[in-house]
Amino acid sequence: MNTPDFSTMATGRIRAVVSSLAPHVEWSPVGLLGGLLCAFSAMLPDTRVQRGSGSMPLMLHVLLCGGTGEGKGQSWGIAEAIARDANRTFMAGNVIHGVVGGAGVIQAVADCGEHALIVDTEYARVLRAGRRQANLSQVLRDLWDGAPVATSRAKDPIQVDRPRVAIMGHVTPEEFRANLTGTDRDGGSYNRLLTLPVSQVRWLSERERMPAHLIPEAGEHFARALRHAQRIGTVTLAQDAYDVADTIRHDLLGKARESEDLKPFAARCNEQVRRIAALFALFDLRREIASDDLRAAACLVTYAMSTVEAIATSSGSKASKRQPLSLAEKVRARLDLFGGSARSSQILPYVGASAAEVKALPGIVITHERNGVGRPAVVFSLGGDSSGDDPCTEPETVEVRAEEVSEVVSMDVYRPAPAPAPEPKQVKQRPEPVDTANPFLALL
Repeated sequence: MNTPDFSTMATGRIRAVVSSLAPHVEWSPVGLLGGLLCAFSAMLPDTRVQRGSGSMPLMLHVLLCGGTGEGKGQSWGIAEAIARDANRTFMAGNVIHGVVGGAGVIQAVADCGEHALIVDTEYARVLRAGRRQANLSQVLRDLWDGAPVATSRAKDPIQVDRPRVAIMGHVTPEEFRANLTGTDRDGGSYNRLLTLPVSQVRWLSERERMPAHLIPEAGEHFARALRHAQRIGTVTLAQDAYDVADTIRHDLLGKARESEDLKPFAARCNEQVRRIAALFALFDLRREIASDDLRAAACLVTYAMSTVEAIATSSGSKASKRQPLSLAEKVRARLDLFGGSARSSQILPYVGASAAEVKALPGIVITHERNGVGRPAVVFSLGGDSSGDDPCTEPETVEVRAEEVSEVVSMDVYRPAPAPAPEPKQVKQRPEPVDTANPFLALL
């Protein structure tokens, strides 16, 4: 699938870090972003994010999906180097390599002091093991939820009360597709995974070298964000972000309902958005989630959902009940949602298209809106012919000349002639009575 503009999927410092590294890597920057977010979420203290009237943890379970030799290892390698530069102690003692059964995971997490990062570059083995061992799938789901986990063995039972565990996995599309099962999909094993595609986006010469200063600079940003998070108990929403959060929730759930294949993977899409948006805010040394954080997180989650949908659809699963919307229909629906006019950031992440593709649609008007300093925002609006039909015009008045009236053929000609009406019955008249008083009248 085509990689959309990366700049719409992140905000602030973490976007700047990935943007500085991306030109020196052949692979799509979204994989590098996913690795950084996963490592950052793993290292955080018991920081949570507001969700409704409650809160939830910030750990991410990221799955980099790409073919063999298509950059999964290199993308994670760069993110791992930055994380090691930021917190060498954690990366040396709190990383679990590989998953061996539910009890094995619980034991390893307990040995790391309930705080760990699981790295498995052959995550297909985990997916296969989850099909054979129901307890493994349940343990991984509980870890994402931050719920207590425990072994069921009678001798030397182990319990982890407050796990903080992130997961970084690698898988190929073929392996992912082969391990899709109805039980795991419906049970929630897959909708807790943030599945991001990794593919080659450029060719670099063998002479290309990553500038030596980029990794340490990114590590310093990483470490500063970790120190900031030590002082934050719960990341909350800014006041102007509530309406955006409601709109995103409506959009993502609506997208999930369009396809039967996507429903099992989208049940927790809004929770993923909230966690990612909180990580953006913390990396920028803030304690509140801004509207831009939510929009960028929604763009990243939407991209992940599209990836999973493409893999699931090609696996031979049943066809969607609804036909997918065209780009023009998606854009019009978004504009209608905002009263006929919306900024590019409110349109592009949700329709999966570039600005040039939207501008090429008929009936779309492009303007620019300046708000303070910086580049003006691009605004899309519905034009007069946005419906795709001919514009309504006043009915023409047709003058009919008298000589033309005779040429008009009545439709009655083509109708069958009506049956003749029955003749009225003749009523015999009675003879008038004879006047017996005048005998001569009878002779007349």
